[in-house]
Amino acid sequence: MQLSTTAIPAHEKGAREPLTLYYLVFVFTVCSILGLILETIVSYFVDGRWESRVGFIWGPFSPIYGVGGVLITLALHRFENASPLVIYAVSAAFGAAFEYFAAWFWESAFGIVAWSYIDQPFNIGGKTCLGIALVWGLAGLAWVKLAAPVLKEASKAVPRAWREPLAWTLLIFFLADAATTMLALDCWMYRLNGLEPESALQQFFAQHYGDGAMQAKFETMSIYPQLATLRG
Repeated sequence: MQLSTTAIPAHEKGAREPLTLYYLVFVFTVCSILGLILETIVSYFVDGRWESRVGFIWGPFSPIYGVGGVLITLALHRFENASPLVIYAVSAAFGAAFEYFAAWFWESAFGIVAWSYIDQPFNIGGKTCLGIALVWGLAGLAWVKLAAPVLKEASKAVPRAWREPLAWTLLIFFLADAATTMLALDCWMYRLNGLEPESALQQFFAQHYGDGAMQAKFETMSIYPQLATLRG
């Protein structure tokens, strides 16, 4: 797989266009926004009320979909000309593994149980299950055959000269957003443990991202500090 910062057109029939930094950042941005919109709408019909489903402190983004979009793009890039059965199998295995790791990370690092399949048959620790793996297979197939071609064409709407500066600007913003979100969650869990903010950083987040603000923004998260085994 070739990763570059400038697009190189494919001259050979059936050849894969190399992935660029700009395109991957584009995929992350689009998937983070569309994933958030879709999940918010679906949750409304399931729960009967509008809920905040954002995953970042700043902006209308759900990074789990953005990261998933980027990883599935990287994973399936070499298989885009393979048979539908191969694409389906790779997507199912990759999607289940990604979901398991993401659930493990949030639970172990922050005590957050973002989802649970404990009641589903053939589940692995409640973090993923056979049924959702089959759905991932369909999603990957749809991604390669339907979504990816549309995204590739849409990404070309940005003038070529703007693409690399835009990619780096968005990447820096998302990294800052992710770091701020992690710190805010860390300080929030510290307070949920009944501890008073001590350091200047903890006091800053307590003042600007207090318990009420965090609860409103991440209202669907279930947090159990005792599950955060990575914290010692």
